Amino acid sequence: MGLGRWRLASIILAGLGGGALALLNRRLLLDDLPPTLPGAMHDWEWRGWRTRYTTLGNGPPIILLHGIHAAASSFEMRQVFEPLSHDRTVYALDWPGFGKSARPAASYTGSQYAALLADFLQEVVQRPGMVVASSLSAAYAVAVARQSPELLSGLVLLSPTFQTEIGPAGRAGGWLLRTPLLGTALFNGLVSRASIRGYMRRAYADPALADETVIGQQWATAHQPNARLAPAAFVAGALDLPAEIGLPQISTPILVIRGEVPGIGRQASDLELRRLGPRVHVETLPNVGQLPHDEAADAVLGLIRESTALAMSEL
Repeated sequence: MGLGRWRLASIILAGLGGGALALLNRRLLLDDLPPTLPGAMHDWEWRGWRTRYTTLGNGPPIILLHGIHAAASSFEMRQVFEPLSHDRTVYALDWPGFGKSARPAASYTGSQYAALLADFLQEVVQRPGMVVASSLSAAYAVAVARQSPELLSGLVLLSPTFQTEIGPAGRAGGWLLRTPLLGTALFNGLVSRASIRGYMRRAYADPALADETVIGQQWATAHQPNARLAPAAFVAGALDLPAEIGLPQISTPILVIRGEVPGIGRQASDLELRRLGPRVHVETLPNVGQLPHDEAADAVLGLIRESTALAMSEL
């Protein structure tokens, strides 16, 4: 076979492989999500992005912010959402690019999420609220507390982190995940049921909590159109928002709740947490992993209610 025929055969094989890959990607794509939380769902338009949140209850506001990972959504807050609504108005937000919010083909950054949170508190909540933020969402809540302290009555940070540990290879992987064909295929592998199960078993101190309900919901979340784009930004480090030294300290109370089992990734150090302000209180729960609000919901609810009562007494 001549060189020209080899080239032609290579092109044909590449085309067939690409077509098969595209077909496989499409077969793995869902178009909707099953219900996740009780309450009323609302859509709020932010800079052209449809942002969905769920509300329940009456009373002083509490805003729940899920963490950031490939299959993230407000489903993470299911254990504390309804109990908190007994005497509070609870808001559970899906960040753009995750959950039931829009996933536009756009750039995603940590500073955008912080700006969205500030506008959400001002335009939707419309009174000072207690913000409960998980993992990297803590960075966005901290940024708002520093820039617009009047919007918050207090902060609860769940296994907080402000910056991921991602090297050059990870950042290159984030770029690759954005590509339509290969990136989608790679992402489908990253969010396969087996991969999600392995990730969640490491996040919990008790790996048995990574049951089929959790795996199935996260798989569905991660197989929406454009689901790879915000996680690609996360992998590339674009969703980081480091708490820089020298910025104004936060005067409102800050409760940090974390488990004694480290889980996955880097969590904020005691030194980083103490630098946030003069009123930081850290609770470390025994035999609990990276998701204390899921793994030890009763203990977390008790701590949040204590913190909320303290914050309300000071208003």
